Amino acid sequence: MDRIINSFRKAFSVCVLAFSLCIVILAFVSYETDRPLSPGNIFVLTWMFLSITIIRTLYLSLEGTKKIGRIPYWIKRLIALPFYFGVAVIGLKNLVCLESSYRTNLIFIVAVFGTIYFLASTIRYFIEKKQTDAMTDALLQIQKEIEKENE
Repeated sequence: MDRIINSFRKAFSVCVLAFSLCIVILAFVSYETDRPLSPGNIFVLTWMFLSITIIRTLYLSLEGTKKIGRIPYWIKRLIALPFYFGVAVIGLKNLVCLESSYRTNLIFIVAVFGTIYFLASTIRYFIEKKQTDAMTDALLQIQKEIEKENE
């Protein structure tokens, strides 16, 4: 249960920043296009926020298990991709009202979501790699100190 609570805290802190940023962007676009901000848009964003928070909480809580923890980083991200993608396609289709065909909207959503997901995954990978490298350097330094004391 502690793993789920800690995972929820991590997921919520990231998702609430993204949710707030989406609200600001949506308000700015509504202002620029002279269209009022509808409650339906806020409802869709809230649904997306809650769905992504739940998916991220499950992902983070399962990441700590032994079976999932051994899987390489990029494979774990590919496993989570369809869940995030489903929420993004359903939410953005309802949120963005473009006056073009369904296929064009789907291609636009896939391109934007794929780019953002790839960039976020890459940034997170390098952050985790930096932390792992720092931990490895610290362990090597401690090992050298222990070897000096034993000599």
